[in-house]
Order: sequence, then structure tokens, then C-alpha cells
Amino acid sequence: MRKPLLALLFAALALPAVAADVLVPGQTRQARLESSDRPGDRGGRSHDYHLRLEQGQLVAIVVRSTDFDPVLMVFQPDGEPLAENDDHENASTNAAVVVTAPVSGDYTVRVNSLPIGGDTLGDYSVRALVLDGH
Repeated sequence: MRKPLLALLFAALALPAVAADVLVPGQTRQARLESSDRPGDRGGRSHDYHLRLEQGQLVAIVVRSTDFDPVLMVFQPDGEPLAENDDHENASTNAAVVVTAPVSGDYTVRVNSLPIGGDTLGDYSVRALVLDGH
């Protein structure tokens, strides 16, 4: 019984660490929500990205999709919610926020799909742009 357990432990330690998805300001990330992705906060599915910000930086984050209705959420390094948006324009279901980083650290940018009309999967793009680099 010990040998199989030890073999599993050593095998797990040999696996490479899973790199977190990083959102680099100024770059657009293309992605796809699949049925195997993490359940969303309000139904649907979601992806998380890490965004490194310095205290006082003003950043705009935009999520666009023609496949589903995206909801954008931003969490501070301590996990506390900072901002959320569903539809940023009257004629669009795209999401956008503009926030100032209260502290330096790694923020979580979450892209959720709303379960409206059954369309909760599909392609999307997410982009962060630093507007003021304090």
C-alpha cells in the first residue's frame, strides 16, 4: 500500500506547475468558454486572469463576445470585489470597467457568461489598458 501512495506522490511532484493566465496591459487575449470550464458566479462558465497593477494606476478592461453575454468582475489582491459590469453600452452586451488600483498587487479579472437563452459558451476577447500609470 505504501509503494503506490509514494509513487503517486512523486508523480504529482514531478508535474509542472500550472501557469496562471496573465492579462498583460495593451494586449488582447482571445479565448473560448467551454462546458468544462469553472462554473460562473451567476451561472454559465468563467475564466480568471491575473493583472498586475501598481497603486494609483487607472485601467480600463473590456470583454467582447458575440457568442454569449459576458459579465466582467475585478477583484483586489485580497479577494475583495473592486468592480463589476454586465452591459456597458445600451446596444451592446459587452462589458467594461474603468478602475483605479487602491493597492499594488495581482488583481483577478473574471470573465463570466450569463445563462441567458442558453448561450453560455463561446469565443470572447478581453483587453486591459492602463490609462494613467501613476
